[in-house]
Amino acid sequence: MSLRRLAATLLVAGALVLGTALPALAHAELESTDPAKGASVTQLPKNITLTFSDTVLADADGFAVTGPGGARWTIGNPTVAGGVVTVPVTPVGPVGEYLLEYRVTADDGDHVSGGINFTMAVAGAAPTTTTTEAAPSTTAPTQAPVAAPASEDSKGVPSWVWFVVGLAVVVIIVVLLLARMRRGAK
Repeated sequence: MSLRRLAATLLVAGALVLGTALPALAHAELESTDPAKGASVTQLPKNITLTFSDTVLADADGFAVTGPGGARWTIGNPTVAGGVVTVPVTPVGPVGEYLLEYRVTADDGDHVSGGINFTMAVAGAAPTTTTTEAAPSTTAPTQAPVAAPASEDSKGVPSWVWFVVGLAVVVIIVVLLLARMRRGAK
């Protein structure tokens, strides 16, 4: 009987430990963007807004908007309020499909990155041409925008895997203890 109580106590303790650890392992995820994924934008935006599920850190190097012919928008310094990142932009380029690429740092230090495709139904300003910018613009077509699914850079195994492994270990321990108890009772 004491072995049965021990097994039940271990099961409850394991469930409590795993249940409270899972929220701590959660990562910031992109919840929404403005412009939204797949949206058709009819007015030139002054800002891009990304909303994450948790607090993030961001800088201008973590954002890029690329359009047809390699047109790249000018990106300003983002402002961050918790999980909401607002990035000032100056749209340039023709009507067409654009790719917003982002990379932020979550509160836990992991990087969250991905891409959002949207369509501009109005043309932005013509890209400026100078002799210093002429050389990079000739290589831009080889870096044409590609639809990139939202992804998360991870420094290890996803948290749900650890939860499943931990739960499996607790179940195995309980089963072995119960089996041992039954053998001892015979």
